[in-house]
Amino acid sequence: MRLLKPALLGLSGILIVILAISALLPNHVMTTKWVKVHAPKDSIVSMVSDLKSWPAWNGLLSNATDIMVKDSVLSWNSASQQIPNNVTIKGVTPMGVSTEMSINNAKPFRSGFSIEQKDPAIDSVQVVWFIVEELKWYPWEKFYGMMAAEMKGPLMQQSLDRLKSKLESE
Repeated sequence: MRLLKPALLGLSGILIVILAISALLPNHVMTTKWVKVHAPKDSIVSMVSDLKSWPAWNGLLSNATDIMVKDSVLSWNSASQQIPNNVTIKGVTPMGVSTEMSINNAKPFRSGFSIEQKDPAIDSVQVVWFIVEELKWYPWEKFYGMMAAEMKGPLMQQSLDRLKSKLESE
């Protein structure tokens, strides 16, 4: 019993420090990857906004089963789980495409593609894929936010590289 009180005080102190550190971390995290594509801007916007073309270049769908496109919603199941995943096109402009994603039945997050040609004299177009996730106040969510870019980044870059090679081969 004598050791229980100091152990509980120490555990409470550690918990308070962890909560204080996590309170200083941001409530959202943004992951971005980009690639330069030598293709007409309108064909890039067209391919990114055409959900039927996504399985050909997007790594999210590499292990997908039951891929279904209806209107502006792409649904699929992952090979390891039978939970439906969704991508919904929210808007298409000449400057890009905005989407909303729901993966593994988690809270939906904002995503999209910014498509920009800085100099019309140069034939390359910059394509940026971004994902913005809102984080809850829980410490494990905040610490997950610190690792989100490292977890999602490689798949995003691989997908953009596939998109580039597909567009440049056409």
